[in-house]
Amino acid sequence: MSGHGDHGGHGGHGGGGSQPMCAMNMSLNWSTENVCVLFDFWRINSGTSLVVSLVGVFLLGYLYELARARVRSWEQSMAPTGISLSVETDTPLVGGSTVPTNIRWKRALFYGLLVAYSYSLMLIFMTYNGYLMLAVIGGAIAGHFRYSTDSWGAVRGASCH
Repeated sequence: MSGHGDHGGHGGHGGGGSQPMCAMNMSLNWSTENVCVLFDFWRINSGTSLVVSLVGVFLLGYLYELARARVRSWEQSMAPTGISLSVETDTPLVGGSTVPTNIRWKRALFYGLLVAYSYSLMLIFMTYNGYLMLAVIGGAIAGHFRYSTDSWGAVRGASCH
């Protein structure tokens, strides 16, 4: 009779042992073996999967900047006449005008989606894998270069949200 804790050394987790557990590093690394990116099925375990993952992560960073620019543009188009949403003045949209509830809900929804998107990029960054970190940064740089319409001095920090 086996003991209560005898589950193959991993507590019975890991999908029946078909794949080793994801590598979880807590310091900067350049590993290309068994690195999971966001999901268990998105693994880097070969040169090909590394290249495909780097392209995908680069595109995620790039497309995040596109999404931010599109939301900014949409918000500007919805702003009442005479109100600027520029970052340097930090003018609130409410002020002396009434913002329709449906617009406020759409803004809140877009904000929430962008927060979720940025947290996903943060989680990729927190693999501490140097290759993935550079791909996130590279995509953000390329996307910001392509889609940023902010005036000088109005660059917003890329915090999680």
